[in-house]
Amino acid sequence: MAQDDKKSPELIPSDLQFEPGFNLKTLWAALFVGFIMLPGAIYLGLVTGQSMAGGAEWVTLILFIEIAKRSFARLRTQEVIILYWVAGGLVMMGGKLGTGAELFGGPFGGLIWDQYLIQSPQADGLHQHIPDWVVPPRGSPALEGRSFLHPAWFKPIVLLLTVIIMQKVNSLSLGYVLFRITNDIERLPYPLAAVQAGGATALAESSGPSQGWRWEVFSVGAFIGIIWGLFYVVIPTISGIFFTETVTI
Repeated sequence: MAQDDKKSPELIPSDLQFEPGFNLKTLWAALFVGFIMLPGAIYLGLVTGQSMAGGAEWVTLILFIEIAKRSFARLRTQEVIILYWVAGGLVMMGGKLGTGAELFGGPFGGLIWDQYLIQSPQADGLHQHIPDWVVPPRGSPALEGRSFLHPAWFKPIVLLLTVIIMQKVNSLSLGYVLFRITNDIERLPYPLAAVQAGGATALAESSGPSQGWRWEVFSVGAFIGIIWGLFYVVIPTISGIFFTETVTI
């Protein structure tokens, strides 16, 4: 007797409707990531040399979902996906153009590198040729005060924001063209898109009246990641504070 083929579980519900996810909730999430998660990402990058971009998205999502539960609100799947990309984009690790250095701290990580470079001994004899629209000159009160809230940083910050806007326009326009070619003409799959969407769907289900198998799988994976982070980050960091030698495993 032939047996019916078992259907593989759906990562994304088939009845999920197309709805916008950008609203006031995602705006508050962006502010939270900028003021809370971004300093943590910079510190973790300086201490361990690793980026927390892979975990900041999920920490932000879980926190906002728990807040929404206690406010008797529910985050839709579309909102969760927007929150995921907002959190990941702000704390991602980027490279400084032409240096090969991996920097932390989002877009302003490059300015931190520039202020270090112009004050370093390697810039002796060269710093006077670096224009002020790249970084304030050596000896500037903006560098001595270690603050971006100074008029000398106006030109570099405006230039940085202009470059970011141009990069976004470039990535969105060309990215959309490549998406249409890949999805509509060549019809190629997106292997990792289903994984990210499945995690967002699991968190969206957790804020609903019932929880499915996605939340159980997500919880197991998160617990394994916590154990790994305990040995990889927490123990070396704490041992380096209280002991003369860092305990590494």
